[in-house]
Amino acid sequence: MVTLIRSQIPKSSPDISHLIAFEDYCQHNSGWTIKQGPVLFNPRSFSLRFFSGIQALLKPILRRVKIKGAVLSLGLPYYHYLTAKTFPYFGTDCDLRVLWTYDVWAPDFDRVEQLVNKSKIDLLLLSSYQATAHFQKLNLGNCKVHWVPETIDVHAYQHKEWSERSIHVLSFGRSWQQYHEVIVDGCHEHHINYQYQERSATHDVAVHGLKKKLQFPTTADFTAGLADSKICICFPRCVTHPALAGEVSTLTIRYLQAMASKCVIIGAAPKEITRLFDYNPVIEVDWEKPVEQIRHILDYPEEYSTIVEKNYQMVHQHFHHQQAINQINELVKANLT
Repeated sequence: MVTLIRSQIPKSSPDISHLIAFEDYCQHNSGWTIKQGPVLFNPRSFSLRFFSGIQALLKPILRRVKIKGAVLSLGLPYYHYLTAKTFPYFGTDCDLRVLWTYDVWAPDFDRVEQLVNKSKIDLLLLSSYQATAHFQKLNLGNCKVHWVPETIDVHAYQHKEWSERSIHVLSFGRSWQQYHEVIVDGCHEHHINYQYQERSATHDVAVHGLKKKLQFPTTADFTAGLADSKICICFPRCVTHPALAGEVSTLTIRYLQAMASKCVIIGAAPKEITRLFDYNPVIEVDWEKPVEQIRHILDYPEEYSTIVEKNYQMVHQHFHHQQAINQINELVKANLT
């Protein structure tokens, strides 16, 4: 038996929106018991500490409350977020305290280790293979660690026929400035419609967590933009922002979103791709002739139709939210018995 604690966080950023969408899907398709966490009102920093503080004060009382089975939280590997958004359920005496999360990068390993120990997590499920391997080597007491990759609701994404797509090249969210700089002038020169998120030292969605001046203000805008794009640029975070990711190279949902939208993916594949695919779903960048490579894809799309369709089938069969639900159920069952 699994009890999912739903987050009640204002939808103020794309990552929170994705998390809420995952929880929505789980509520309607998992068969899990659903409990609502508290509304994390603004200012967010105050509400996080407010509910975390109440949880700490009520700890002796909450430990007398028994919840059978597993209590599950999804996402946000930060102590105050975890304790606040799951209040009061994570503080109870449950059989299994479970956290599945993404965004566990090498520079954060020590902090996440402290979170696991302090929150008394019994089952830690991580979306990154490298992060999973690291935490499996640690002394985390009775906590078990397993790999559960990120997934999407594939039916939330659309796709158009190639000839109907007006965006030739799309770079969304965080970008790699080095690649951007070698193609931007050539794309303009050859009348290639290249759309990208503006980035500067003070305006970087990966670093500053910006909520304004976003390339796609809403989820509907984003899915429509992907459906209207022929080529989508994807690089691992360890390439675009090594100071934030360290050496962790994981399959983030940007790859899956591009696959579900039937875009040709150009860039670089994450290291763990060989553990998930028996082929490379990414067209690796030709650094000697990067603009010519883009022009070739646009001029000869039939050469890439096979990999586009293969990626589309792959994401449907192996990276749908239902796959994550099934894997979580299996791991919970194994650890409860």
